[in-house]
Amino acid sequence: MLRTFSLLVSSAVVLTACAPAEQGAEPEAALLYKYSYEGAPFTVFTGARPPWDAESRVTGYIVVPEIPPNTTVDFLDPDIEYPFVNLPGEFYFSDGARSIDQDKVVNVSKNTGDRLDWNTQEVRAFSVSTDSDGNIRSWDVLFVHDVRRNTFLSAHNGGIYGQDLVEVDATHFGCVATEKCTANANYTSQGAVLPDTQQAGTWTREPVEIASAGGEG
Repeated sequence: MLRTFSLLVSSAVVLTACAPAEQGAEPEAALLYKYSYEGAPFTVFTGARPPWDAESRVTGYIVVPEIPPNTTVDFLDPDIEYPFVNLPGEFYFSDGARSIDQDKVVNVSKNTGDRLDWNTQEVRAFSVSTDSDGNIRSWDVLFVHDVRRNTFLSAHNGGIYGQDLVEVDATHFGCVATEKCTANANYTSQGAVLPDTQQAGTWTREPVEIASAGGEG
């Protein structure tokens, strides 16, 4: 049975007890975990001169407190409103043409076509689930720049089927001509048994120590 676990990770400081620091004492360290993702290579491409090739894939990581086994974390909870206080304090995703981190996520816009900076993104989905060993077994990540032009980066594995799917508008990030460029990797839990599918992306984890700020809390 999966259970929902809410994480407050906007700063490493919230993970340590707040107490007066002794003069000359070493700062306490908050133990976080870096969960790194390496997606399957893209296999299907559209558009003129897409900015990806068969070696390209979605990669990324999140830095958060260790997620317990058999747990689902929705980083957009509890309010589902910008600035999403439970987003990981540090994260990064790339499709090989552009990169997205916590500094490039902006407020939800009613008309996303008004957003002129192509490096900024809304976050529409951001959740992971762990298995009995605490490893991430399913995930749903979606960043969108302009819904009108469907410019996005997504990675999803909710069960048997999953897909890494990215798209950029023509004339941006290396795409040229008038047609948008897309790339995708389809995968299943059975790997490459089914046509046009392969093994899903993988997540790894490692502990990361971050020194907390000293002073009074």
